[in-house]
Amino acid sequence: KNNRLGQSGFGFSTNSLIYDLASASLKTIDISDETKYNYEAIFARLNYNWDGKYIANITARRDGSSRFGPGKQFANFGAIGAAWIFSKENLFKGQSILSFGKLRSSYGITGSDQIGDYQFLNTYLSSANSYQGTVGLQPTRLFNSNFAWETNKKFETALEMGFFDDKVFINAAYYVNRSSNQLVGIPLPGTTGFSSLTANLGATVQNKGFEFSIQTKNISNKHFTWTTDLNISMNRNKLISYPGLATSTNSNTFVVGESINILKRYQYTGINPQTGVYTFKDMNGDGQISSLLDRTLIFDLNPSFFGGLQNQLSYHNIQLNFLFQFVKQKAPVYAPGLPGRLINQLSSLTNVWQKPNDQADYQKLTSNNSALTTGYNLFNLSDQAIVDASFIRLKNVALSYEIKPKSLKGMVCRV
Repeated sequence: KNNRLGQSGFGFSTNSLIYDLASASLKTIDISDETKYNYEAIFARLNYNWDGKYIANITARRDGSSRFGPGKQFANFGAIGAAWIFSKENLFKGQSILSFGKLRSSYGITGSDQIGDYQFLNTYLSSANSYQGTVGLQPTRLFNSNFAWETNKKFETALEMGFFDDKVFINAAYYVNRSSNQLVGIPLPGTTGFSSLTANLGATVQNKGFEFSIQTKNISNKHFTWTTDLNISMNRNKLISYPGLATSTNSNTFVVGESINILKRYQYTGINPQTGVYTFKDMNGDGQISSLLDRTLIFDLNPSFFGGLQNQLSYHNIQLNFLFQFVKQKAPVYAPGLPGRLINQLSSLTNVWQKPNDQADYQKLTSNNSALTTGYNLFNLSDQAIVDASFIRLKNVALSYEIKPKSLKGMVCRV
């Protein structure tokens, strides 16, 4: 339960009374509200472990939230998982190479109510306006009795292996997550008096990928240790289904079968050698480049892969840590503004079109020509404005010295 009261005072006779609200000649109430949120759940879990090698668990739960309407407040969720520690099998006893081996898999359904309170109700707000001395109410949200839990279905399988007394430890995992009934605001026509309706979208979004990590203890003795950690993730996002996408306000943003983090672009065809204006392919053949139907090239902005490489070296009380980060991805290029106007430009803007039949990288400079301005705007929405934004960088470096005063046992100081 949350209560809020915010007040302001104006017209103090002196600054010395500015913190005494009673001394203000004009007092206003800026906000006064109360919200209530109830959540309850009952869950049970069954674990089974046979001989330390075969492990299984089942989880079931029923959750209830006041953020949903009547008949939609409660939902059932659960998960099942299993693991096999195969390094304990007789086959691997008496050898020194494989020190640990585990194969695990799980599948489950979870729910989410992570959205504001009273989203399914007709809600009203005290209006600042009055009519014949009476302050009225104004509607702020529409009622939606079908507002219900968002659901996520998750599957994962993984392999963990340690070699040479875990001096080399490998973890490889594959996962598939599907999210549906997303809690979002669906846009409404302005004639309804509301900009959106809080509802379950009904689309299905899939995230799947492979994650790999390896940790090695390169050197380990009394005075010097050196460990290395490497991790790589390759994740893929896809819109599986979206009922009514073609007639929705998102029809120009999303494509079924593609990532939800995409950009639609025009296809650049070069510079007109006679006019010096950028040209683009007319995909729908209507004789003009102005319709979203011409923007058909799709670029996925999600990274193809990313990861990090960390090393930790310790010698006596000195420790050195450094982390390299790397990403393989595409991104929109930075556009400083229309070339030709009084604005700083990229240093690459040197080879520009100046006269007919020029072979140039950039169109003619301008400050007010409509054709050139349109060409510039279309260029920034074309495939030429998508660049390789991959990088590798030294992200963190830390050098420290550890002090352990003999007079203060248990005390450690790190500089």
